[in-house]
Amino acid sequence: MTFDVVGLCHREPDAGTLVSAIRTASPLSEVDSDEDRLLFLLRHPEGRVLLAIESGRLVRVPGEVRRLLGVEVPPPVWWVEGRAPDGDAEAESVAREFTAALVAATGGTTWASR
Repeated sequence: MTFDVVGLCHREPDAGTLVSAIRTASPLSEVDSDEDRLLFLLRHPEGRVLLAIESGRLVRVPGEVRRLLGVEVPPPVWWVEGRAPDGDAEAESVAREFTAALVAATGGTTWASR
């Protein structure tokens, strides 16, 4: 299981915005990227994964965010999803801080699985 977060961004988050949000959430973490899967991995300095972040996807369909997450967000919106290991309080905190920093920079709202 994972703890999931979604940043629902009014403006497209570019690479610099993503990196800035990552650094805000966890300044000492290492960041790996998998360009083939469009994925960023935040690792604790000791090596464990704190958060996996997918690149943003544009959602244009009215009602789609409500259908999937149960929250009303007018389209278009950029959907940036992150997953943290379940049962890891530090990882959950990093995930929440990442999405908060991301939507502070792009406008929008956050959603979390709990």
